[in-house]
Amino acid sequence: MKKVFLLCCLLSLVCCVSANSGDKFIDALRNCSAYSDSGAININGINAKTEKQLSGWQGDKCVYKESLNYNGDNIITVCKFSRAQVNEIVSTADSYFIKLRKSGNQTDLSSFESIQNNPITNVMSKYLQDPSVCSMSR
Repeated sequence: MKKVFLLCCLLSLVCCVSANSGDKFIDALRNCSAYSDSGAININGINAKTEKQLSGWQGDKCVYKESLNYNGDNIITVCKFSRAQVNEIVSTADSYFIKLRKSGNQTDLSSFESIQNNPITNVMSKYLQDPSVCSMSR
């Protein structure tokens, strides 16, 4: 079950950093400035609602919070990123967006496989699975 929630969090984050809202989220993350967004995920039979929020710096950590409602369960994910981690996420997203713009393509959200192969998913996955960076609770 934790894998499903992790996947939903990754789906939500990739949706957040794709399409029109991607640049806004990455720009906010770049300086860890306040940002919030909400929406729905509907991919491969997974329907979930999500609310994402960057709260700004808390000491030397950038605080990201996401609330994900999936099948009646509400999962809260809180990540506290160091400056180096923020830089890695932003750098990965910037490179990915440049590649997309040059190719004229959009983020492929058509399947779990395409999302798992997304470079933003890959960098975020390691932090979501690291309890010293991110925690999940109900």
